[in-house]
Amino acid sequence: MMFNHTARPNITIAVYALCLAVLTAFAVSNLQILSFAGGVADDVRSEVEQHLMQAEIDRQIDVLFRDQSQISYWDKTVTALGGGVDQKFVQDEIADWLWEDFGIESSVVIQPDGTPLLSVFRSLVMDPAAGLPYVARNRDLVEAARQKYLAHRTPRNGGFVVTGTPARFSPPFHASDVRIVDGQFGVVTAQAIIPDDEEVLPDGMPQVLLTFKPLSKEMLAGIGESLGLEDLSVAPVAAPVEGRSSMVVSQLAGQPPLAASWKVELPSSIIWNRAIGPLVASFVVVTVALLMVALRYGRAIQALQQSEARNRHRATHDNLTGLPNRLQFDQALDAIIAERRQNRCAILCLDLDKFKAVNDTHGHQAGDVVLKTAARRVADAVGETGMTARVGGDEFIILLWDNLERANVLDLCDTIITSVCQDIAFEGGVARIGASVGVAWWPDDALSAKNIIRSADEALYRAKDNGRGQTWFAGDSGDLGAGATERRKPENGVTTKVTVAA
Repeated sequence: MMFNHTARPNITIAVYALCLAVLTAFAVSNLQILSFAGGVADDVRSEVEQHLMQAEIDRQIDVLFRDQSQISYWDKTVTALGGGVDQKFVQDEIADWLWEDFGIESSVVIQPDGTPLLSVFRSLVMDPAAGLPYVARNRDLVEAARQKYLAHRTPRNGGFVVTGTPARFSPPFHASDVRIVDGQFGVVTAQAIIPDDEEVLPDGMPQVLLTFKPLSKEMLAGIGESLGLEDLSVAPVAAPVEGRSSMVVSQLAGQPPLAASWKVELPSSIIWNRAIGPLVASFVVVTVALLMVALRYGRAIQALQQSEARNRHRATHDNLTGLPNRLQFDQALDAIIAERRQNRCAILCLDLDKFKAVNDTHGHQAGDVVLKTAARRVADAVGETGMTARVGGDEFIILLWDNLERANVLDLCDTIITSVCQDIAFEGGVARIGASVGVAWWPDDALSAKNIIRSADEALYRAKDNGRGQTWFAGDSGDLGAGATERRKPENGVTTKVTVAA
């Protein structure tokens, strides 16, 4: 009996101890699991957000480089800035074009000796010396652009050229960074000014075009919204702030790093808040809570993936019409020309005639309806034979890769113009607009992407100057004499007129 009485308390204590040990092991192991899961979730989210931010920075740099290349990779620029400065070219092509079309605020052309040849702020051509501080702050990019030129140049006709398309060079032909300039955050790009066709450069250092495109607080807010990053800002690196994530976007010698930061709610906080109570209560509740957190986190990852997919779509499509934008169009044209995917293609530049009357009379909401309807009609007419892109305002550009015979292209242009000329109803009225088309063929009319687009654009202006509502081919003369090619206006008599019904 004494043995039994002694044994029972020992077994009871052992059971209690075992239960306590199991509970302790359960609590410790689950706390460790929760801690590990929270850390992994935090790391994954941080990696995804930093990937999105870096991709956006790279996109902004790529956009500025492509826009700046309209000037820095052009025979006409080499001619206009060599042996004296063509002031009309500077005003029309650099001061007006780069600021008004691309938002490039500052442009400085740097001579081989390192001094500014000209300085432009927005649309104002300034004293060249005004660009000295800007050049001094970005001397590293200028020198890097020069070295990239020297590494890629090849001799031709007693001078030097850069063969190939700079946009496809790896590493990049340009030197770029995101920096704060005069208190404004933005993108800085330096690129050697080189010919794109027939001109050559003398031996020695090239001229360099240095540009700055600011990214305002409003633009950063829009970028943050599209990336799903709340309260996005850029500033010199400071002490870490609780509840905010950051990444270094620029590092200059002798200066504090520049970092982008945004507000973040760590997944680990959600995990702990949702799981700690059920963990204390019971194993079942903990299991359910962990499943709920896992599902919640899965949705967060899915939302991030969907956000990234939307951002990729926005980068290549026009927000209003849903058509491809200029970036997607340029990529498609580059693929045909640079990669020789086919032997021939046609470029159609199209403007809507008298569209401004719709906006002026009925407002931008009606104008948007007209734009979307006209865009759908043009895209339907082109169909599978090519790509229709909106490049801004009432301007469209079409890449045709099928049915390229002259008669077929002319018939397509007639179809497009006739379709656009049909009445477009909107709330409060009916619009009747027209369209003019300029056509050029690659490689018949030009060899490079930029020049073939320019040829089609010039043909468009000939069509508009000669009465609108018609098609004009690149190379056509002003009359129908010997050697001239027939130009046609669709039979619809209203293609050159616009009326708006109240």
